[in-house]
Amino acid sequence: MASVSASHLIIFIASLVIAAGVVGTLTTGVDRVSSAIDDRSLDVSQQVRMDMAIISDPGATSYSGSELTIYVRNTGSQGVQIADASSIDIIFNGQYVSNSNIELQDANGGDDIWRPSEVVEITIDGISINTDSTNRLLLTVNEDEETFEFRGS
Repeated sequence: MASVSASHLIIFIASLVIAAGVVGTLTTGVDRVSSAIDDRSLDVSQQVRMDMAIISDPGATSYSGSELTIYVRNTGSQGVQIADASSIDIIFNGQYVSNSNIELQDANGGDDIWRPSEVVEITIDGISINTDSTNRLLLTVNEDEETFEFRGS
């Protein structure tokens, strides 16, 4: 009878050790998932704060030769540095436009920060504008993308 109690005690202790290991593993896994969700939510929050809208008129787009000017309003709640063009990416008619060919200027005559509700003038140089068909510009700022299409005339 004592041998049955001893074997039950050993099995009970072994099951407690296994249960503690499983709980520790699950706790670590849940902690990692929670951290990943927190990190991703910060990224999404950053993206949501930056929003923009291209306000140039496709029917009256300003271009001459290989230079195009568009106007973009910051409709988000976060400002963006516009001191240099490294904060934006532009693809024009399927071709990446180098930052050296992009000039940013605050259309409101302000400083080097593109604040919410302000308009920035983007001048792109060194591009080939199709006068026979539709031109397509993809503008990306802080992972917010806007597409602008206009017909060359």
